[in-house]
Amino acid sequence: MEHNPEQVVLMEGVSSAERFLLPKEISRRVLDEITLVVKRAEAWGITGKSLLELKLLLEIMANIRPYDKGKCVLVERGMMRRKRVILKHVFYIGNSDMLYNNMNVLEFLMFATAKYKMNKVLLQEEIFELIIDIGLGHLSLTPNHRLTKEEKAVITLIAAAYSNSLIIVFNLPEYQWDEVLVEAVAELCRFIRERGKSIILATQNCGLIEKACSHTAIIKDGKLIYDGTVEDFRLKFDKVEVIIRDKSARLMAEKLVELLPAYELGIKGDSLLISNKGLQGSDPGTIYKNILESGFTPDSMEINPKTVQNAYEELMRQHDL
Repeated sequence: MEHNPEQVVLMEGVSSAERFLLPKEISRRVLDEITLVVKRAEAWGITGKSLLELKLLLEIMANIRPYDKGKCVLVERGMMRRKRVILKHVFYIGNSDMLYNNMNVLEFLMFATAKYKMNKVLLQEEIFELIIDIGLGHLSLTPNHRLTKEEKAVITLIAAAYSNSLIIVFNLPEYQWDEVLVEAVAELCRFIRERGKSIILATQNCGLIEKACSHTAIIKDGKLIYDGTVEDFRLKFDKVEVIIRDKSARLMAEKLVELLPAYELGIKGDSLLISNKGLQGSDPGTIYKNILESGFTPDSMEINPKTVQNAYEELMRQHDL
């Protein structure tokens, strides 16, 4: 591959030194032959079932962990396979311990941006407004020691957004994100991309990828099984066309099986998911018509707004076959 100045991360056939020991004394590499390109101003959400695989991939990407085979180039600089140095154009967040406990949120952010060449009063106003814009205004004067680890991580991400680093690696796949923090991270990803920086985050929260990321990569059993835009991923793999919510969803499914032979019916709680088997284009209109003609009036029927969660489950299902 020729190097392109728009590429900020180029991984080619990267395999980890770490191995999993499988039954019968067989082992496999934790990561095997990973090839991935991240460009300037993209936000990548990397996900999969194994926290270890996700963490390791981002550690290799940030040059914290050596790798065994392949090539990894960050912002036009090859990395020594064995040398562990954090490069100044990479801002790596691998825990939430960077905040000083004796400061509050706004004090810490002013401290973290002290080198920023801007009038300090204006900078403080700008940072304060950003905290409000991302929905965390209520935390601005909270002492850092009272924040949850997830809140601390998001505050660290604000510091990263203001840094001179071109690449931000947010490696906290084990963290649990509530709706408020998902929105905050999504807003920060937009802010980061507007500044021409790239962010790579590891998470098992599909909603976070859907809201915050332009691209996604999915890892299963050490292999990359998908990489591309979030939109393409949702449209390609989420086969659910219509969602019916009704207490008698199960009963309905039994009756509709004959009426909708070209579709797959699945139950989740009180919802009936009607999925395209991939043989025909999307046609929710015909599904509606069939249901109404069958004499059912469900509590609610909606066209499915193709989600990362459904797409992820479908991709995993295909790979388990």
